[in-house]
Amino acid sequence: MMWPPAAGPRVDDMEALMGVWFEDYLNSWTTGDPQQVAAWVTDDVEFEDVGAGHKLVGRQSMAKFAAKSFELVPGCSFDFIGGAQMGDDYHYEWVMQPMGLRGVSVGQVRDGKIAWNRDYWNKGQFKS
Repeated sequence: MMWPPAAGPRVDDMEALMGVWFEDYLNSWTTGDPQQVAAWVTDDVEFEDVGAGHKLVGRQSMAKFAAKSFELVPGCSFDFIGGAQMGDDYHYEWVMQPMGLRGVSVGQVRDGKIAWNRDYWNKGQFKS
């Protein structure tokens, strides 16, 4: 993998081992900027929010999803709990604040970007 990244955030080997990149990705969800979230994914990303029953494909769809999320849950933040990555496959646990909503993201990176991701959380816990 080349360093520095050509464009936007990327996952390098050491960051993958430590989960640092995923914590940075979670922090992009606190910016209110859909393009910062979309910068973490491949052009053809497959993203599923299982709790919400929502699936999307593509970076532009991801930006639209992030924009809608910012409207529905303004001011939310995420606590990074931990997880693991083996090769390109990952699973990381997080807590969405201020509601204390626990979840886990499972996915795969390609060329330093998220290629697919599924977020699992209990819809019954969600209170906006």
